[in-house]
Amino acid sequence: MHGCRIRIGTQALVLAAVVGAFFVNTPVAARQLELGVIQGTVTDEEGRPIEGAVLKLRDPDRGRVYEIKSDKNGKFYRRGLPPVEFEFTLEKDGYQTLKDKVQVAAGRDDRRFDFKLVKAAPQGAEEFVKGVEAFKTGDAEKAVAFFEEAARKAPEAPEVHVNLALAYLRVKRQDDAIKELETAAALAPNEPRTLFQLGGAYVDAAKYDKAAEALEKGLTLQPDLSDPLAFESSVTLGAVYFAQGKIEEAIARFEKAQAVKPDAPGPKLGLAKCAFSKGDVEKALKLLKDVVATAPGTPEATEAEAFIKALEKKDRPAA
Repeated sequence: MHGCRIRIGTQALVLAAVVGAFFVNTPVAARQLELGVIQGTVTDEEGRPIEGAVLKLRDPDRGRVYEIKSDKNGKFYRRGLPPVEFEFTLEKDGYQTLKDKVQVAAGRDDRRFDFKLVKAAPQGAEEFVKGVEAFKTGDAEKAVAFFEEAARKAPEAPEVHVNLALAYLRVKRQDDAIKELETAAALAPNEPRTLFQLGGAYVDAAKYDKAAEALEKGLTLQPDLSDPLAFESSVTLGAVYFAQGKIEEAIARFEKAQAVKPDAPGPKLGLAKCAFSKGDVEKALKLLKDVVATAPGTPEATEAEAFIKALEKKDRPAA
């Protein structure tokens, strides 16, 4: 009996020691779990903070997921995490998703994780780049195919439709080009360059009313004729007015362009045509000869020479 009591007592002592160890160690472990911390920043490639980036930490053993968002300064902070190796993803719209693993240490709040996110390539970007390359090398058909695929993947990107239109013009698909430029103008209604290109396409299709509307709107948005495309569009609008029989509007538009570039042949040629239409042949001839003298070899000079010959032949007395 005595030996048995001793054995029982020994087991009780051992059990008490185990239980004591459990209750002594548990608060320490709990504290360590509570002190598991992750903190840091999220920035872009230029070091600017990214707000609203979502960091998702997944505990692979327990399957639990923790989610943290960066603030307006790109900073994130979370404590109370188990000290394990997490699988994580870092996501933000417009940026490439970052995936990796990260070890969260217990009892430490001095370790920082600074992440950089790279801009994500938009849908259709690869096809767009290939289309540009094909266009530059003169393979317009291939450019059309690439730009069509880019437009399918990124239908809301106006620049894709503009480039597809230019490729269509290169392969003589004028109606398709106009449709694409109309789409681009609808997507970006305040982009003057798109309106200038649309106006030019309408001119080529002899749709003068629509051409005037597009060019006028574009020049309202970009009235500074020191911009080369705005200057060219201003001269084109003068020509459209002339074709519509709006001679005074045409003169005003040509004179505006000439004031910016006095030696440019386009406005002079336009003013010569306007002078002739008003019966001032002498002024028309003077302007035409000035075009030939100051801009030899240009298309405007070639047209002026033909015009001069026609006028001189008309004035020459019959034999």
